[in-house]
Amino acid sequence: MTEQETRRFLVEQLRVLYARGWISGTGGGICGPADGGGLLVAPTGVHKELVEPDELFTVDHHTEAVVVAPERPGLRPSECTPIFTLIARERGATSVVHTHALSAVLFGDLAEGGDAVTVERLEMLKGIRGFANTEQHAIPVIRNTPREIELVGNMAAAIADPRFARTFAVVVEDHGVYVWGADIWEAKRHTETYHYLFEATVARRSRRTGG
Repeated sequence: MTEQETRRFLVEQLRVLYARGWISGTGGGICGPADGGGLLVAPTGVHKELVEPDELFTVDHHTEAVVVAPERPGLRPSECTPIFTLIARERGATSVVHTHALSAVLFGDLAEGGDAVTVERLEMLKGIRGFANTEQHAIPVIRNTPREIELVGNMAAAIADPRFARTFAVVVEDHGVYVWGADIWEAKRHTETYHYLFEATVARRSRRTGG
């Protein structure tokens, strides 16, 4: 894809996420690869389903510095930027999706104070790179913080934990989830797959407990 095509794809995905109810208000975020390196990052504090391709920032994923800013005044890069750049550096991702989906919040509740929830016996596990439907997948759950930037330490610890070396998602308790991929297509697939896994696991647990 050219950078312009990537920009159009990212804003289209924001509209899809909004339509699914996975982002709302001004919450959520997305990033993808910019030409020549760096990340294209959606702005903060705006209704994400209304973002236009030329309103994405280009950010250096090593320094978090803004390389190219939109011409529209008043826009600021996503509050998620430090987390996006962390995941890009530590996991080699070029695209990250952050949602506030209810399914992710309810899935995080299943940790019950712990730091992970295990998913198993679901065909859709095959949608996560490297997993078979016969495997177990421990998905990390980290504590929430008042501001996004304060999540960086908790996120870094989860990513560095060898128990979660194969994960492409980190759930934030009472908040949502960050999902990533090597490119925008893998990030899209992983986002859809993880949200299905969240919904299925929550529904199964509820059925077993009579909730």
